[in-house]
Amino acid sequence: MDFISTPIPDNLVNSNWERREGIEIEKGAALSEEFMIENEDLFKKYLRHFTVYPDLFLDLIKPVDSGFSLFFYQRLILRAIMRYTDIYIVAPRAAAKSFLTILALFLQCIFYPGTKRFICAPGKGQSAQIAKEKLIEIYHYFPLLKNEIKNVNDPDMPGNFGKDYVELRFKNGSRFDVTAPLDSTRGGRRHGGLIDETRDHAEKPLNEIVLPLMNVSRPLPSGEPNPKEPNQQVINMTSAGTKTSFAYSLLIDFFERSIIAPSSAFVMGFDFRLPVLHGLLTKDYVRKQQMAPSYNEESFLREYVSRWSGGSEESWFNFDKLQKYRRLKNPEQHAIYRGNDKQFYLLSVDVGRIHDQTVVTVFRVNPHASGRYVSSVVNIKVLGRDADSKTFSQQALDIKKIAEAFNPKEIVIDLNGLGVGLGDELIRSQFEGDKEYGPLGFHNDKEYKKVQPKGAPQILYGIKASQSLNSQIHNTAYSRINGGLVRFLIREQEARTHLLSTQTGRKMSFRDRTLRLMPHEMTSLLFQEMANLRLKPGSTQGGLIIEQINSRFPKDKYSSFSYGLWRIKELEEQEQQKRIRYGDLEDTRELVFYTGGV
Repeated sequence: MDFISTPIPDNLVNSNWERREGIEIEKGAALSEEFMIENEDLFKKYLRHFTVYPDLFLDLIKPVDSGFSLFFYQRLILRAIMRYTDIYIVAPRAAAKSFLTILALFLQCIFYPGTKRFICAPGKGQSAQIAKEKLIEIYHYFPLLKNEIKNVNDPDMPGNFGKDYVELRFKNGSRFDVTAPLDSTRGGRRHGGLIDETRDHAEKPLNEIVLPLMNVSRPLPSGEPNPKEPNQQVINMTSAGTKTSFAYSLLIDFFERSIIAPSSAFVMGFDFRLPVLHGLLTKDYVRKQQMAPSYNEESFLREYVSRWSGGSEESWFNFDKLQKYRRLKNPEQHAIYRGNDKQFYLLSVDVGRIHDQTVVTVFRVNPHASGRYVSSVVNIKVLGRDADSKTFSQQALDIKKIAEAFNPKEIVIDLNGLGVGLGDELIRSQFEGDKEYGPLGFHNDKEYKKVQPKGAPQILYGIKASQSLNSQIHNTAYSRINGGLVRFLIREQEARTHLLSTQTGRKMSFRDRTLRLMPHEMTSLLFQEMANLRLKPGSTQGGLIIEQINSRFPKDKYSSFSYGLWRIKELEEQEQQKRIRYGDLEDTRELVFYTGGV
């Protein structure tokens, strides 16, 4: 604390001082240099203890008449920040997340002499406002902390504050300030800091401007870093956002690190019930939010339940509307005919080889009397999950197995780029043990018809997507979904609950249950990919061009799905043309012919 090298005056000695470890102590007491040297080992012991348990240090220095007390989850967060290098905390509104993090950074500046810590919000003015508001609270609850600050312009509010800056200089050489993802921040050096409301940050400025600030560790007097402290620490504190955002990708990254390296990474999340439990938020307020006319379920789930949603405001597909079409309870692993002799199956394939995976979407198509084809996505299978199954010969074998199970009317495949390689294998035979899976043939590709076996069943349909065709494919997917012509499997959570309510489901092994629920999970991933797509600005004039909001998210499942819908629309139109040409037996019309005459 604030030590001064003068003896304690006799008139300050009080026989009623509290004794701890045999030492008389009183808050605010001046300590002499001799006293410090004499008890150096004891002070070191306490400092090591407080570094690990900062909440106990706060308990010790709070005013005697203070009614403030930290809750258990707050103590947990403070301790985590003092111990881990990579931290990601997802919390609802009114959880005091910014207050806790800034308090932890303040304590780090005390316990790590010479450290440089920062807070970064999307805007520098926002960072400064957040930091100042929380420091006012910190000084109110723990007045003794004011004595640690060197730049004291106002005794009640020590530090240097402005509209877009906050700077605290500590007596031990530490420093705390605010930064922003701006070019003016480049070249600075910090040892750790808070990325506040990570969901509102853009990926590129964070990666190129803010994170490079922490490319050095705090040096000890010897010049070497302390391996036991969280060097180059990144703290992400945020409310939930969308799964298509950079923040969500970063959360998954940190979560994986917490599994692989549990001693360096910490991930925590909780919803509104925790702040309600401790009185930081009232049940009535939460209820009022839910009952408001402007209530939006997805927004509420993000802000108060800490649940990441699939949709973004930029998304071309309406995520909420997509969810309404998740009505199918059971996936299909083979063809199931329900008395409709016009029903057929169609497989649609998007090809991946090196970095991507091949995706097969299984459609069950039911032609209605009106002439419209209603399709159900009854399964989505991902091929090429490991090195052995990535070869095109193996992928062709896997596709033929799926075709054997569903007996599809057609298999749609994109022949651009890598698709040609898979097409070459599909027109050949593959073997699994003694069983031969014979060649398949294309019925719409002149080049393949020249080289494929003459007797091969011609159920392959090749697509060679151009910019113009891609525009039509995107349009078709959008219009058929919004027209209610597509059905999807229910959410995996609902499917799991339904499965476990049956005796068969409860008796399933973990592996069998996982395989049973996998198509539901794949459908959710398809929705996430669709929610990550937006119209490229200005693309509507020359045809629709769809681009990814977050480039980290793939779009293989969407490509496979959209190719299938495009072909289903073509088959529907061909059938309608036949009905017009040859007459519809279910909707006969009287035709009147006139002969020439006077």
